[in-house]
Amino acid sequence: MSWPIRGFLAAALVVLTSCGVTDDEIVQIKEGQTLGVPGRQLEYCTTLGCRFQDEACLEVFFEYGRSPALCLTLDVCERLQCAKQGNECAIFDGFPGQVKCMEPR
Repeated sequence: MSWPIRGFLAAALVVLTSCGVTDDEIVQIKEGQTLGVPGRQLEYCTTLGCRFQDEACLEVFFEYGRSPALCLTLDVCERLQCAKQGNECAIFDGFPGQVKCMEPR
């Protein structure tokens, strides 16, 4: 295999693995719960953010990968649980922010 092809494949592998979700980060929706709040339709984020003041633009780290950026209330962790027992749900700042599990401090 030529150098350019090997370099391209290596770069593609780095990009693909950097976007994945680790086992420690996986969140699951609790039984009987949803990501959204009752009475509101779940919406995707826009470049301007979210329509309601109590919502933030967040990606959720599921087993199958990251969700698209969604408008979620900041109490979303109350409706989620961590796949790895002992970890806790947390929201990380950014745009979009990230909802994922981490080891307790």
